Amino acid sequence: MAYQPSKRSSRSPAPIEINMFPMMNLMVVLVPLLLSTATAIKIGIIELNLPQAAGGPASELQLPKEPKQNLDLTVTITSEGLYLSSVQAVLQDPADGGPTLAKNADGSYDFQRLNEMLVEIKRKIAGGSLDTKRIILQAESNIDYQTLVSTMDAARSFVVDDAERELFPEVSISAGIL
Repeated sequence: MAYQPSKRSSRSPAPIEINMFPMMNLMVVLVPLLLSTATAIKIGIIELNLPQAAGGPASELQLPKEPKQNLDLTVTITSEGLYLSSVQAVLQDPADGGPTLAKNADGSYDFQRLNEMLVEIKRKIAGGSLDTKRIILQAESNIDYQTLVSTMDAARSFVVDDAERELFPEVSISAGIL
């Protein structure tokens, strides 16, 4: 018995059209959503003034002229404690000549007391001709990053009557490490 070939196999299949509308609808919804959330995301950034690298002879470097006399207030972080100094003096513990703020008994730094001392210094120099916005941080090589950041936070602002006030907002990291 002879079989007849199927009529279906002799025909070519009809072209199938891909339905792109669900994908386009998804993009219409996702693109504005992603763009709107991108502006809402806030990244925590610590602003620093790093020292400039010397790239050529001194005659080529154009140093900015500063009209104000600099206080050059410096906080030096050591394994013994925190030293406060400026171009005028170094504050030391009068009892033993050690750091301005020695470490606590548990080995931690007293950032609250540092903040209070910086507020006191700021009040003393207020209204003078000294630059009162800059502070320099200097640290030994074995000081951890969190201690450096906590020192920056203590130097930038202080709280009075539940309002945060500016202290020394322009924090610079010293090029020289003790």
